Amino acid sequence: MINKYLLLSLFCFSIVSINAQSWKKLPANSEAQERHENAFVQAGKRFILIGGRGNKPIDIYDSENQTWKKGAQPPLEIHHTQAVSLDGLVYVLGAFTGGWPEEDPIPNIYIYDPLEDLWIKGPEIPEDRRRGAAGVAIKDKKIYLINGITNGHTSGWVNWFDEYDPYKNSWKKLPDSPNKRDHFQAAITGNILFVAGGRKSGSVENSGFAGTVKQTDIYDFTTGKWSSVADIPTPRAGTAIGLIDNNPVILGGESDAQEAAHKEAELFNFSKGKWENIPHLSQGRHGTQAITMNEQIIIGAGSGNRGGGPELKSFEIFSKDNKLNFSTERILAGKLKTNKDKLDFSKNPTNSLKIAHDGGNQAIVIEDISISENFEIVNKRKLPFILEPRAEFELKIKGNQKTGELIIKRAGKKEPIKVTLQSNP
Repeated sequence: MINKYLLLSLFCFSIVSINAQSWKKLPANSEAQERHENAFVQAGKRFILIGGRGNKPIDIYDSENQTWKKGAQPPLEIHHTQAVSLDGLVYVLGAFTGGWPEEDPIPNIYIYDPLEDLWIKGPEIPEDRRRGAAGVAIKDKKIYLINGITNGHTSGWVNWFDEYDPYKNSWKKLPDSPNKRDHFQAAITGNILFVAGGRKSGSVENSGFAGTVKQTDIYDFTTGKWSSVADIPTPRAGTAIGLIDNNPVILGGESDAQEAAHKEAELFNFSKGKWENIPHLSQGRHGTQAITMNEQIIIGAGSGNRGGGPELKSFEIFSKDNKLNFSTERILAGKLKTNKDKLDFSKNPTNSLKIAHDGGNQAIVIEDISISENFEIVNKRKLPFILEPRAEFELKIKGNQKTGELIIKRAGKKEPIKVTLQSNP
């Protein structure tokens, strides 16, 4: 009985302390650009604001100095996406480009390197799985793409669920979710993928904000099955998502119920199996993303009313203990190395070359591997190829009594790695 009452008292204290807090302005010496339908993602000590309507340069918040600066402009207009960060690189997929209402799904994954301030055109998304306004989340170094819509804001909402492995460059179709939806964001906590909010855009004639989805869906990675839990109290789309005590919090949004963007912040309590309110946002907003960091949720930008404006540039943060904690690991660049700078084909027609990631914690993107005529790479890699930190791979090369060169080009580096191919030692 003691343990039961102790747990109950701790839980009650947690809820009371959460509700005693409020959203506060994110400290900064200057502010970012106004934008909406954007992504907002953490990569190391940087908070990166990406895309939105119009092709604007990214904004980067330095969490140590608490200042904003401009970054590289994306190679195309990117909007309606939930960006994710993995091993020091930022991935953008499940996104749209173009103008309302018939926006096009972007056919490729795009990768942003924060250290080089560089955009890289990544692998193609399978043609039959392309959509925008989808949920994106990461678990065990795999990226999960959930739901979305294929035809801008008009039709084609889907319940697709995909797994993308960036280090194998492979796609896998997973079981469809119970409910189709778009204009929402997803989160993974433990072994559970959590999906709530959103709408079926274009499903209600003459209303761009109706068709909201009230059902809440969860996917259990252990069982490989979907189920539905308690409906969200305030159905709305254009929402963001954060986590407090591993419980999902649905933030902001838009609906046909009101002109102003929603301020609601609603937490799904897994232990109770029901929704609870936490303090509302200071500013209602939709069409943006939230960052969860050290039991804090950070959100900003977006639109202050349903639809396209006014675009916002304010940012706010909710901390469970009412203190700021931006402590996190730095992104450190790794080196790309080969175990040999020459390969001799005078005795053996086939040779092996090991290519390794040496040092650092940031993945490396290999843009191109080219080889001279009369030589052949037996086990070719799909390009661009992403090399995990501290990993290596082996190339098998077939040649003859000729001289040539193997060239390995790394994204963001002017000087490639060159390996001499020769018939004499």
